[in-house]
Amino acid sequence: MKKGINRHVIREHIIDKFQREEKKIDELKNDMALETGKLQISRPKGFSKDIESKSLNFESIKKNIKDNLKKIKIINPGWSDNGRVPTGIPGLDDIMGGGLRRNSVNIVGGGAGTGKSIFAMEFLAHGIECHNENGVYISFEESEEKILNDFKDFNWNLRDKIEKKQLVILNYTPEQVNKVLESGGGIIRDTIENINARRLVIDSVSAFTLLYDRELERRKALLQLFESINKWSITAILVSEQEEDPDKHQTNTIEFEVDGVVLLYNIRKGDIRERSIEVYKMRATQHAGRIFPMRIDSTGITIYSEETVF
Repeated sequence: MKKGINRHVIREHIIDKFQREEKKIDELKNDMALETGKLQISRPKGFSKDIESKSLNFESIKKNIKDNLKKIKIINPGWSDNGRVPTGIPGLDDIMGGGLRRNSVNIVGGGAGTGKSIFAMEFLAHGIECHNENGVYISFEESEEKILNDFKDFNWNLRDKIEKKQLVILNYTPEQVNKVLESGGGIIRDTIENINARRLVIDSVSAFTLLYDRELERRKALLQLFESINKWSITAILVSEQEEDPDKHQTNTIEFEVDGVVLLYNIRKGDIRERSIEVYKMRATQHAGRIFPMRIDSTGITIYSEETVF
């Protein structure tokens, strides 16, 4: 008959070991603190007593660590610096690596009524509300008041954000923007700096490219625009008019130059249309290679990554 394991001896050995380790730490650090750079994580007092009483509280240890991380702003609820900028659109960030690449230039394209401007404004609103990242919205076709009226049914409180200098809406013609870029950025650069903006929308880049008849001139102007955006260290969305039928989409000059391309569709099948979205390109990112259904309501856009179109 095999001898049983002496649990009492093992338990006493473990308790003794922890007590000896605690004594060493007490000699090295005051208040039993482990220090790493400017970070201090205190071990809960009575650590070995918890073991002895069989009530080791791992939740209290975890809470202690998280509280200390928050004090030095290593933990920021809802945000992690993984090189990604979350769009905040439910279902989208998960299918493109966590969001847009930080300080990248991205196209959001689609036909009329597909939700391009809604996508762009939701990107700015989410940045302000959830990540303390202010935004600038440049429109070539509509005034600030018209834009605010267009979005009044969404729960984004845009007027309040403007009053708090978290959001700026600029209305310029493509010709004016071109002159601003040629002069080094001018009022656009100054606006970004004044409110410390981290997100930018240009609606739409298609209007900007209409200034140029020749492909070479168009490409040169776009490269100048992208160069300016890169200098501003900002994550940008450029709204673009695209073919709304995914089977007819053709890659154009703009798409070769940008970091990411997200396409919105309003696909028709018989007498039914369904809104959908595709992450067409996302540089250095493993992203889903199919089209997903999406819905638009008063909260904005929602992507249904577990469903199929039609």
